This record gives sequence, structure tokens and C-alpha cells, in this order.
Amino acid sequence: MRVGGLKRLLRGTIAHRIYRRLAHGTESRVGDAGSSSQSAVYDRQTIEVMRRVLRADSSCVDIGAHQGDILKHMIAIAPSGRHHAFEPLPHLAAELRRRFRAVRIHEVALSDRNGEAEFQYVENDPAYSGLRRRVYDRPDPVIVPIRVAVAMLDEIIPDGQPVAFMKLDIEGGEYHALKGATNTIRRCHPVIVFEAGRKSTGEYGVTPTDLYGLVTETLGYDLSTMGRWLERTPPMRREEFCHNWVDGPEFYFIATPT
Repeated sequence: MRVGGLKRLLRGTIAHRIYRRLAHGTESRVGDAGSSSQSAVYDRQTIEVMRRVLRADSSCVDIGAHQGDILKHMIAIAPSGRHHAFEPLPHLAAELRRRFRAVRIHEVALSDRNGEAEFQYVENDPAYSGLRRRVYDRPDPVIVPIRVAVAMLDEIIPDGQPVAFMKLDIEGGEYHALKGATNTIRRCHPVIVFEAGRKSTGEYGVTPTDLYGLVTETLGYDLSTMGRWLERTPPMRREEFCHNWVDGPEFYFIATPT
């Protein structure tokens, strides 16, 4: 069998991921320090996805903007777009307003309802903060509950504004945020990159079947990993997604209009 045929046969398997690490080194080295970070891999993949799908005037939505690491690339790739960023932590939202004056910064947590809610601020690691507690990957999270505004994306994005790309990284709240954005997604058909997994989304009472059904049936999208999508590999089947939910190793996904 030729090498190309073997690669197609193994694609999506553990053996294929090991092959890619050995052949390319892209999933085990980050920056100049050479340290391992799967999150940094996902950031690089997200940027590459945006390069492929965005035009200079495309508009994007960054849900869970945090310190603006992905937002700055949205602006660089689509400088003429009308971008919206959502960050419920007051000090981070204030810093985003200072740095990104052309972006609409919303100090609100997105969900499938409007109102107020208790927000679990992880003081010693704000990136873990969310509307509910999750399974933390550090042994000493310092959690400080605060009150934040909660809203649906459909109530914020103007009806006439197109959206080409959405990124959601809100520590488990992605399912409910997508439900609250259903009308916008159906109207605009954006490419969507989002985090999900048992340790985060699962703590919101969401099953992998719930999430897969929302994306593929309610929204009419294909669901895959960014690595598979970038390699033009077919989307994930329900069984694959549910198995990954339990055993991993992926926790970032891409949804594209079918």
C-alpha cells in the first residue's frame, strides 16, 4: 500500500495522531519554549480556520474573549468587519475595551435566557471561570461567586448584521449559548469553533448526544475537529463524538453548514 493510502486509512485514529506528532511536531511544540500545550494547538488551528473562511470585511463573534488572544487575529484577518466580543468578567471586559476600540465589547455571559446569574470566577485562573463550576484541571481553584448579566446572542446581534465566524470558549456553557444563538446561526450560517467535553459541558447537565443533536439536527451543521476539517476529512459521526466525550483526546470542535 502506498504511503498516501495508509495515511487515509489511519486518519482519525490514535496511530494517525502519533504519526502527525512525529512527522510535523505541531501538536507537541508551542512557541520558542517548546513546551506542550493542546490549547495552543487549538489556537493555531482556529487562526488557520479563520484564514480560510474569512474575507477582509467578514464579521465575527468571540464568545469568551478573555484577554483577546483570538480576537486580535479576527481583527487582523478581517479588519473591515463588525466584530462583537463577549466577556462577563469586569476587569477583563474593561481591558478589552481599552485595547480593541473598534470592537463591540459586551460585559455579559451568553446563555439561552436573559437576566442575571451567579458566575463562578476562578480568581487564580480566570480562564476557568463560568456560569457553573466545572471539573478543574488544577488542584487549588480559588472560586469567588459574582453576579453577572446573562443574555441570548439573538437579542444582541442586529438582525441585519451578517456573521461569518463564531468562537465559543466559556468553560461548559457552549451548548446553552448556541441555543440562545439559534436564530442568528440559521440566518447567517457562520462557521463555529467551540469547546466541549465531559469535564466542562457535562457539568451543565448536557450529554454528548444533546450537543451532537443540537449541532447536526437543530442547526443542520456538520461537526468535526478542526484538524480533520483542515485536512478535508469527513465529519465526525455521532458514535465518534460520544466516544471522544468520554475518553478524549479532543475538546475543541468545528461546526460547518452542511
